[in-house]
Amino acid sequence: MAKISEYVKTFFMILILLQFAPPIIKQVKQQWLDNLEPKNSVGLIHINNVIYSSQSYNKQLQKHFKDPEIKAILLRIDCPGGASGASQAIALEITRLKKEYPKPIVAYSENLCASGAYYIAAMTDYIVTTGMCVVGSIGAKLCTQFKIKEVLKEYKVETISIASGSYKNALDPFAEPSEEQKAMLQQISDDSYTQFVTDISKQRHLPLHNKDAWANGRVFTGNAALKLKLIDAVGTQTTATDYIKQNILHSDREIAFVKTAQPNSWKQWFNQDDNDEELQCSMSESFWTGLIQSIKKQISY
Repeated sequence: MAKISEYVKTFFMILILLQFAPPIIKQVKQQWLDNLEPKNSVGLIHINNVIYSSQSYNKQLQKHFKDPEIKAILLRIDCPGGASGASQAIALEITRLKKEYPKPIVAYSENLCASGAYYIAAMTDYIVTTGMCVVGSIGAKLCTQFKIKEVLKEYKVETISIASGSYKNALDPFAEPSEEQKAMLQQISDDSYTQFVTDISKQRHLPLHNKDAWANGRVFTGNAALKLKLIDAVGTQTTATDYIKQNILHSDREIAFVKTAQPNSWKQWFNQDDNDEELQCSMSESFWTGLIQSIKKQISY
């Protein structure tokens, strides 16, 4: 009986080893192949959501630029843009990091690379999109203002707004802005637009005097954007990776993409860091009032 028991134990041990052996063997084999045929590491960052904050994206950029093992960076973009300040912050961070840690960075987009997302793509060294990708929308606007004073009047609801400063209540939804207030808001939008087109003109070597042809809020297909020199090539992600291999890495080695944590869109909305363990925000009336006002005042690209 003792021998039978030992045989049974041995049998079950063999079964357990057989169950775990394949993944272990596969991992050892892969490591062995990687040592024989080392791959080129390329950082991969996805920009998919509407941009509300630069924090998460800038952290990813810094990590990839500072890592000596990463030879290049690929931005995969499918984004309509977002808050002007955050978009500009990411674009300027790319410019800064390229100077401090010289490393090629390429942008690729399949469907949408517009407004603030194009601002970011334009700061890279090479832009590839599909022929049907929507590109451009280089412009600036204040969020749409909903004026509900007349609606409240219909229901006999009165509002009182107390403010100091002639322009303080320019975005008050319960009051009609004066001509001076409208002029101030237009000036803010115009200044943002000027900064936008100036940076694009400089980076993409486009004539500023001819900005109405490639900017002015217009959108283009990838094919049209190529003719206007808003992008560098029409193709797929393979086109982008082939460019990296041939012109940056000068190697036919397989590329190993190094990914970082994807930014959480809900936390971005509240301007929270992705590393925060929980969303820390006050649900008080003053918080929501401040949030709504900040959204109204935000210029978007």
